[in-house]
Amino acid sequence: MQTSIKHLSGDEVPKSWRPTWVTCWVVEMDGTTIAGPYATREEAQAVVDGKQEPKISQSPAPR
Repeated sequence: MQTSIKHLSGDEVPKSWRPTWVTCWVVEMDGTTIAGPYATREEAQAVVDGKQEPKISQSPAPR
């Protein structure tokens, strides 16, 4: 299983997350989003590194 961090912007951001999120970072496993959105790459990296619990928001709010 391949875990990666992906930056989303514009139409890549899921419709349910717009217009609140114009750009964000997510954690993907084998091409499927498993955590996010995050305001910074560092927050997403903390999830990959196991330093932070993953989150999935249906109606996210940025900080």
